[in-house]
Amino acid sequence: MQTMSRERIERVAKELVDAMTRSKAVSLLKDRDAVRLAISHALADELKREEEREENVRRRIATIRKVPARNSREWEQLFRTLMEEEYLREGLDT
Repeated sequence: MQTMSRERIERVAKELVDAMTRSKAVSLLKDRDAVRLAISHALADELKREEEREENVRRRIATIRKVPARNSREWEQLFRTLMEEEYLREGLDT
């Protein structure tokens, strides 16, 4: 997974707040900056957790006796399967 820069996270958060304020279905209970900041923190935290999940999967793959060649179809399938297990372990749907 490619990581996002802090600037990109902040831009995405701003775009989300802008979209929410344009929607008639959403009313912000706090000011725009507070909401943008909360979204930025949530995105950064989730990206960090995703990196940790991926690292856990890479470590698990490294312990397998007969590891498929990295970036091969078999390796990618194994990686996806183990990522799904990581999500399920955390109670997240894939």
